[in-house]
Amino acid sequence: MSPSSTISNARFLLKYLLHHKKTYGLGILFIFITNWLAVNIPVHIGISIDLLGGELATNQSQLVYNITIVISFALVMVVTRTISRILFFNPGRAIERELKNDAFAKLTLMQHGFYNSHETGSLISIVNNDINGVRMLAGIVMLQMFNIVFALSMTPLKMWQISAPLTLYCVLPVLLTFLIAHRAIALMRVYTKKRMEELQTLSSQTIGMLSGIEEIKSYQVTPWAEAEFEGNNRAILNRSLTLARIRTLVLPIIGYTDRIMKVVILATGASYIMSQDLTIGELTALLSYATLLAMPFISMGWIFSAYQTGMVSLESMRKILDQPVAEQEQQHLDADRRAALFSRGIEIRNLSYRYPGDDHATLKDISLNIVPGETLGILGRVGSGKSTLVNCLNRYLDVDPGQIFIDGLDVTALSKRDLRSAVRTITQQPFLFSDTVANNISFGASESTEALSLHDALLQSDMLNEVEQFPLRENTLVGEKGILLSGGQKQRLSLSRAMYTPCKLMILDNVLSAVDNKTERYLLEQIFNKLRSQSTLIVSHRASVLERVDQILVLEEGEIVARGSHQQLLQASPFYRETWELQQHGGLD
Repeated sequence: MSPSSTISNARFLLKYLLHHKKTYGLGILFIFITNWLAVNIPVHIGISIDLLGGELATNQSQLVYNITIVISFALVMVVTRTISRILFFNPGRAIERELKNDAFAKLTLMQHGFYNSHETGSLISIVNNDINGVRMLAGIVMLQMFNIVFALSMTPLKMWQISAPLTLYCVLPVLLTFLIAHRAIALMRVYTKKRMEELQTLSSQTIGMLSGIEEIKSYQVTPWAEAEFEGNNRAILNRSLTLARIRTLVLPIIGYTDRIMKVVILATGASYIMSQDLTIGELTALLSYATLLAMPFISMGWIFSAYQTGMVSLESMRKILDQPVAEQEQQHLDADRRAALFSRGIEIRNLSYRYPGDDHATLKDISLNIVPGETLGILGRVGSGKSTLVNCLNRYLDVDPGQIFIDGLDVTALSKRDLRSAVRTITQQPFLFSDTVANNISFGASESTEALSLHDALLQSDMLNEVEQFPLRENTLVGEKGILLSGGQKQRLSLSRAMYTPCKLMILDNVLSAVDNKTERYLLEQIFNKLRSQSTLIVSHRASVLERVDQILVLEEGEIVARGSHQQLLQASPFYRETWELQQHGGLD
């Protein structure tokens, strides 16, 4: 459990609020000035009314003075209110940006297990939808909270100074309103949290269905997909309507608070005027204060709702932000040590790996060395453990300490960032961004000074002629996940990316599985003669791909059953010899 997960939501948010303490401090000052001006205006209005009831000629100078004060205070209020909103809304947006950045940074550190237990749609919903509640909480909710505090402290004080009994009478409807709002808050918190969970479910379902839209069409299950979507969508509608009903019931009650107070003031204030305990101007001031006192309560209903939404949103964000990160992932090698990594190579000692929930080990007692300057091949049937071995090498899968070493350093003690600076993996199912051909090739190469030209990278991957036929050549968009390209084009484009910059150890995991034999021979020539890596590990189920490597390992059921050069294995390994002969005669692909 991450230490931050034990911190309350309020303290967690406070950490971000303190980043902008100066701005918030100025905002609080301007809110105070705004409220001070607001509670002093009724005083001068009341005095002006009383002056109008006297000798106008005698009181004219005082009347002009008080009217001037009211107008001046009102004009200054416009300025201070505007500035206070800017000083609160800007940090709210800034905190939204910080939280999004922190969440994305944390997601980049999460590994295979995390994404297996958290659906992509839910994570997208949290970062894009739930964050809105936190922005409102850090902006307008914070503004109104201070506004309410100042209004509910200054206004009753002014009312008390005019008439303590009438102030006490006004407290009764205020207390009743508070109790109703308090109960409504508890209900809205529960329903808001459920609604966010339902939104996350709908987002995950939508992404899954859109990713498999062709299968849905192919199996003619569109009505089922529409019904599933409608079910989750209706659940969100019902939850939203329930929240709307609560707000519809509570907000008018809160909104009528000032009217109730005005009725109380008028009903009881008349007797005070008759007994000359109050003047008409003071009664008018009290009516103005009733409006000022009610305004916070009118906004309180919305603020309570927004506050609960913000807290639930923050709790949802913390599902990402509180994820623990291993200590070594936050500590990196210095530039010189990182540059020297893989100077002695990688050693695997008795590596075994079992997937969570699996009773049988996928890899069993694997031992091998990969030294600089060597080209190594791994051959095996589908399911023999080839990709698992690759994913243990680059630590897409977490292995136990004491099994894999690079330059004598246990890879579990290194950050994955440092390890992958030396080990680059190209898979048979490459990921392409919804960007141009050029940007997909140069992805991650911005800091390199030894990059190939785009022309050479495309030429070496046998993609140059095809890219030149694209509408915008290398500036053509490849679509989401490279959907506009064929499987072979995706693999060759990923190979262009691999060849674009040099690396220490290049792992090619079945990267030629979707190309024809002629293209395969061309690409193999480029890989063996022009691939700019100190060492290369080629994983394949085709023996023909591995004929020219220095050493071949044969995997069966997670174990190395044979090793040697191509010629040695033809003599010593019946499985390798049979595979090679079948592929030579087109009997096995």
